[in-house]
Amino acid sequence: MLTLPYTICFCLCSDQVLMLYRNNPPNAGRWNGLGGKLETGETPLRNIHREVLEEAALDLHQAQEVRFAGLVTWTVPSALPGSRVGMYAFLAHLAPDYPTYPDRFTSEGILSWKALDWVCDRNNALVVDNIPHFLPAMLTEKKPQEYCCSTRDGRVQMVIRELSAQGSDL
Repeated sequence: MLTLPYTICFCLCSDQVLMLYRNNPPNAGRWNGLGGKLETGETPLRNIHREVLEEAALDLHQAQEVRFAGLVTWTVPSALPGSRVGMYAFLAHLAPDYPTYPDRFTSEGILSWKALDWVCDRNNALVVDNIPHFLPAMLTEKKPQEYCCSTRDGRVQMVIRELSAQGSDL
């Protein structure tokens, strides 16, 4: 499996997903999932628990399920041909009666529970470009996959690849 520098988590409660309107790059001024950069020696799963707690004050130990959903990768034009960067992706399912709260301002940006349909709308320019391409597939796929995203002529393209390793070390 690839070694990637970032994580992302989509915290789900019924038909809502917790999103962060980011103040800082990358993706400043856009809605994104929660997550961040892995620290030295940190596993992706420990990282996502830490990042979600820091960004949203949400303890993922309260979730009904936190599962590794796959890798989201993309090519970097300035990198070596064929090389990719990306993030480990997780889905956290909260109980249907989990208390969702009104929009909340944090040092990272605005936290808001958004309708899943709104987040997955490919015409929604407020959400990070690739999320509406990989998240719907990630929500229906039971096994972790690699979601390889690229941009061509200003449009996001995605290829889904089966992962050979299931991420048991996550």
